[in-house]
Amino acid sequence: MRRSPLFSAKNIVFLIVIAGLFLGCSNKSENVRAPANELYQKGMMALNNSIKADAEKYFKKITVEHPGTRLATLAYLKIGDLNYESKQWNEAETNYRLYLTLSPKSQLVPYVIHKLISLNYERNLRGLFFKERRNDVDMEPNRKIVQEYQRFFLLYPQNAYLEEVQDYLLKARAALADYEFLVGNYYLEADFYGSAISRYLHLLKHYPEYPKTKQVGVQLMKAYRLNQQANLAEEVQKVLEYRFPKKS
Repeated sequence: MRRSPLFSAKNIVFLIVIAGLFLGCSNKSENVRAPANELYQKGMMALNNSIKADAEKYFKKITVEHPGTRLATLAYLKIGDLNYESKQWNEAETNYRLYLTLSPKSQLVPYVIHKLISLNYERNLRGLFFKERRNDVDMEPNRKIVQEYQRFFLLYPQNAYLEEVQDYLLKARAALADYEFLVGNYYLEADFYGSAISRYLHLLKHYPEYPKTKQVGVQLMKAYRLNQQANLAEEVQKVLEYRFPKKS
């Protein structure tokens, strides 16, 4: 009489099923996600204890494991603040804008727009130490400051951050005006008179507060003359004589 093998087909199938159940239970236990409020509390505790790396880790985990929730939206704001403090301007801007997208009517929107304006000002400071770059200095941060200010003033004209934001605006406009003047002079020196004229006219029209208006006018007059536009050069000269009369 033949003995049945220890591992018959039925036994093997049974063992596979049992093993699968155990593995499934193991994987489920490993994939259990902590509740969003638990992660947020851990993030805030780490933040209060100045353990910023852990705080950012918990907040990021919320955005990944609990997307679309209120706490995930708040987590983007917290990550933005942490990035701002560590001067990671691009990352900060990304997280702040995610917060604005997910919570456009929040009472914290003025604060976030203020931070966006501030970080673009701070980011722009890096370019101020490289004057020799002249016409290739990145002006995008300054343009963003002007854009964000317009939005800020339109939506929150009485906000507590307005005075500080106005200061950033004035500095951004001054930098943009200086840039236009530098580029205009570059074109003039390179004998691109039409391009130089366009830059000077743009500067005079859009930045009336620019303190070097007289110098811009002198350069514009020079560009007109070199561009064989003597009549326009004479008109500019008359305006300069009227605006800036010689002292007797």
